[in-house]
Amino acid sequence: MVPCRRRSEAFASLTLLALLTVGCGPTLKSSLPVGASLPATIAVLPSDYSVDIPRERIDLVHAAVVRELRNQNFVVVEDRVVESICSTPACPEKSRLGQDYLVDAFATVSLSSFSKSNFVAGYYNQLQGELLITDKNGRELVRVDHTEKESGGLLLQSGQVFQAIISTVKNSGDRVFENLAQRFAKTVIEQLPAHQAPSPARTTEGLEIALSSASVQWDSSASYTVCAQGTPHSFAYLLTGTTRSQLREVSPGKYCSKFSPLVTSPTRGIEAVELRTAFGNSLRKEIDLPSDPPCELKNRLARSTKAKVDVLCSRIGSDPSNEANGCTSTMTRCDADRIVLYEAPSLSGPYKKISELRSSSLPAPQGQAVVTALAVGVGGVPSQPEPLPTEK
Repeated sequence: MVPCRRRSEAFASLTLLALLTVGCGPTLKSSLPVGASLPATIAVLPSDYSVDIPRERIDLVHAAVVRELRNQNFVVVEDRVVESICSTPACPEKSRLGQDYLVDAFATVSLSSFSKSNFVAGYYNQLQGELLITDKNGRELVRVDHTEKESGGLLLQSGQVFQAIISTVKNSGDRVFENLAQRFAKTVIEQLPAHQAPSPARTTEGLEIALSSASVQWDSSASYTVCAQGTPHSFAYLLTGTTRSQLREVSPGKYCSKFSPLVTSPTRGIEAVELRTAFGNSLRKEIDLPSDPPCELKNRLARSTKAKVDVLCSRIGSDPSNEANGCTSTMTRCDADRIVLYEAPSLSGPYKKISELRSSSLPAPQGQAVVTALAVGVGGVPSQPEPLPTEK
């Protein structure tokens, strides 16, 4: 038996629930001409976090709206593209999205309130907001206002006490908001008028994407540059195993960044450059990252005889004679295409080039002249100049 007082409280709660759940469905206001359709290519603008709703909950609604738009075959620009261009939620840079990413319409999701109430006999949750879609010129096309509601709990004299307890427990966590967000997004997007068929150039399947080249070049013994050439206004990455490092677009369609040799390792796995468009489709091109840095000659030059200086632990050109000579745990083998020698009357110069050698054995300087060497890598990257030792 339910005590009279508890029964009256439960009845009052159910009455309140019934009053709360009475309401209108979504309201659509369309400014489209009769027979017109919505544009197919759309960007959802950044969220406004100034309302009194936690940021992570606003993000849940935003993500749900993007997902439902795609489910309805809209072509939606990736959020990271929008966020990289828009400086505020209003996005005064919308024209760039239109020019660079072929966007024809902009969606704004605005939430006004969220409430969650638990009663003796049940619960009631409510999420209120709107979806506004405008064209490239800022003209309003469609506005959908909606309040998503959810209620549940104990039904008096129904025997569903166990189910009521389960419902109340489920209502105690953040899962509540996730359910409301999904239902809110689905309901709002289903109210939208039909959209135009996207042109083949604007679909994720048909959008042209090209990755014409990928290259690696040493800048010095401490860094190398990875570059890719492909579709402008995309995202380029260097993939090494499970690591993804972004390349910067230095000019339209050219992406480059500098990396340390520490990026690579014997177990790095895949090595590739990936280009990903604003609509999510991508291409990859495998590359071979360098494992041996170009030669730096400091501490590698040793006078082996009166007439000869060896470049220790190196392979210069095709000469293997000093590959293992002088190698230690701190000095590993390096490769170079050639050694260039410069001569000067003193360390202060002036210097003139006297020879280029593809050998790890160099002629020792004679007399008072100062001879300086530098190694040139296969890619043309020079080392720091280093004076040859003058005596054995």
